Amino acid sequence: AVVVLAVALVFVSYKHFKLCCEYEEAAQNYNQIKSVLMSNSKLKDCFVNPRKRAFLKKGGEYLPDYDNPRTLNDKVAYMLENYFLKSPITKIIGTKYLAKKYVAEVVGNEHVVKLFGAWDKPEDIDWDKLPNTFVLKSVRGNFGREVIVVQDKRKLNIQETVEKLKKFCSSPVMKSIKKNRIIAEELLGTVDKPLVDYKFFCSYGKPIVAYCLELKNKENTDVDTKTFSFYSIGDWKPLPIKADNHEKNNVPRPKHYQKMLEVASKLSKQFPLIRIDLYEIGDRVLVGEITEDASGAKSIMNPVIWDFLLGQNIKLPSKAEIKKMIEEDKRKFDGRFE
Repeated sequence: AVVVLAVALVFVSYKHFKLCCEYEEAAQNYNQIKSVLMSNSKLKDCFVNPRKRAFLKKGGEYLPDYDNPRTLNDKVAYMLENYFLKSPITKIIGTKYLAKKYVAEVVGNEHVVKLFGAWDKPEDIDWDKLPNTFVLKSVRGNFGREVIVVQDKRKLNIQETVEKLKKFCSSPVMKSIKKNRIIAEELLGTVDKPLVDYKFFCSYGKPIVAYCLELKNKENTDVDTKTFSFYSIGDWKPLPIKADNHEKNNVPRPKHYQKMLEVASKLSKQFPLIRIDLYEIGDRVLVGEITEDASGAKSIMNPVIWDFLLGQNIKLPSKAEIKKMIEEDKRKFDGRFE
């Protein structure tokens, strides 16, 4: 027994020693890599900037450069960091309740998804005044995930729903919003006919490219369960791009395509780069979102050349020009729609 115990102790000690050596070697390798990264300004920036780091971690095949942007991703980030994070327009278009008022003013109320109510706190919701089917959303959603679809209010567990909405409201972004934090609006898709989300990247009123999201699982609203394909604007042909490892789809050209282009053009007219999300419901074209932070500027395109090809069609203003844009926005939009 003593011999067995001694052998076991030696084995444990050796195993512990080996793990320590492996950890030390890994730490040295990490420090060497970090040293190389920090000695090169571009590499250092990609190592320090969380958005760039996340893009590379996802599988990005080039070093993001937001100062001299060439790709679609980099140009989204350039506008986000230099313009949208500093302009009061972002609070309007990026907050679902205020965005409805903005959309109504620019393209007309007929393109606004019907609103049933808005509340500062989930506990304030008047459930009796809501129809049997509706959708609950936080006004600053998390990539489309902070959504509750109610197919039948009679089967809804209200207490569980309130608790879920409280979690939606606990994010740092939502805490900064004081009014109309939760909205209830018309349910557009059904289990039998889920929504197709038509998204248009636009520059100064000109649609550049479209992509469509379509549910794979009709009962699941999670964005990760959607198919994803890019389409050319002129002839609505699928482009040979696989994005973020999503399965591709083959969505027909929408019936009211020209009306969609018209709505996207009007809503994007003042923006160097913006994404307009639309739905086609019967004969209605409805605005889903006006998105300044498309895919977090971290969409992985395969082949990567398409990230560059789509980016080359977008001309962005200089930082000096953006400063003037922000001053004009402050004059026009500070405190508006509130």
